[in-house]
Parts: sequence; C-alpha cells; structure tokens
Amino acid sequence: MIFDGTQKVIGQGAQAEVVLYQGYAYKIYKPTYPAEWIEFEKRQQKAVNKAGLCPVKYYDTEDSHIIRMDYVEGETLEKRAAAGDVNSFFALADAIRFVHSVDPAGIDIPPLSATAAMGLSDSDAKEVLDIIERLSKKMKSCVCHLDMHFLNIMVPEESYNFTIIDWMNARLAPAVFDYARTYVIFDEFSKEALEVYKQTVLPNLWESGVEEQDFYDAVKACAIIRKTEK
Repeated sequence: MIFDGTQKVIGQGAQAEVVLYQGYAYKIYKPTYPAEWIEFEKRQQKAVNKAGLCPVKYYDTEDSHIIRMDYVEGETLEKRAAAGDVNSFFALADAIRFVHSVDPAGIDIPPLSATAAMGLSDSDAKEVLDIIERLSKKMKSCVCHLDMHFLNIMVPEESYNFTIIDWMNARLAPAVFDYARTYVIFDEFSKEALEVYKQTVLPNLWESGVEEQDFYDAVKACAIIRKTEK
C-alpha cells in the first residue's frame, strides 16, 4: 500500500505503528511480524465486534502487513492519568467490569490455558498452567482483555465514555487474571500508579469474593507470561 504523504503517526508500538490517513487508522506492522499473528488479531477483533465489546472494525488492505481500522476520536486515558486525574482509575475499573459483564457463550476467543505456555520453559509452563487450572476450577470464566491499561482505553473530550482497543491478548479466563495482568503492568511502569490501582480498582475484585492468595497466584502467572513479551 502506498500513502501520499499526508498520513500522521498517532501510535507507536514494538511491532507496529498506527497512522491516521484519509479518515481511517492504519496499523502498519514490521515486515518480520508473522502474518499468521496478524490474521489471529483480525479474528479476535471480529469476535469482540460481534460480542459488542468494541465498535472498531478492521478491514483488509492489499498489503498483508497493513490493517485499516475505524478511527476513534478522542485521546487515550493515559493523558488524563498522567495529569493526576484519579477519575482515570475509576474509568479503568468501569472498563474492566464492562468487559467481564458480557456473556462469553459463543464468543470465538481461545481460553487462556490454550496459549499461556507459549514460549515458556517447561518449569514456567507447568507453574502457569497449574495456576490457571486451579483458579478456573474455582471461578467461572469470562472474556478478559488481558492488556487493560490507560493506553488501550480511548475517551472523547470532556467525557469518560470509553472505547477499549487492542484486543490481541483477549482470552476466556477467570476475571482475576485481568486484574492481575493490569497489576503486573503498573508494577513494571509506575509504583505510584500501582498504589492508586490498589486503592481504587482492586476493591471491586475483593467485593466479588476473590481471595488475596488467589489474586497473587494470578499475578505470579501473569508476570511469568509477560517475561516472554520483552
């Protein structure tokens, strides 16, 4: 695909950049990024569209490493959080609850157990899968975003009506893993934000009846999985 020079970079990640061009967002992956992973991401997005979790649709282009997407007006919740707006954390809590509220029946998203061991050593894989199996027997599964942080939540100006983006990591799993994954991300990037997260978001988890030991087991599993992403 050839752009005419009017595109504007609006996002940058380890494997792709996102540009705004003629009213659409285009996700441009590095040439080395596996094409089958791009196809998997498109299937994930189609599943969350069907479930009503995200209105953003993906469209094919003539380049297998470029996806055209509906453009979401507004800004990431990160900007408000960085400015010290504590309401950003309550919006994060609302977004997590929204994802978990959807009936998972018939949603074409794999279970966490099917992919969690990818790239792990045998010992790490066993530890992670044992935790997932134990908690899955104890708690019901739901749709989990598993990359829920401020950069993946878009909000319009002067509002907290969020749109959740980047569903590549979404899996079916007990909700505790979503809270744990976000905990691991905050622990890695901002200890101050982690403390606010504990005070404003985690109470929702305790109120649901989840025990702290189960939560920290999920944190351990998420931390092991995240090591493979660096």
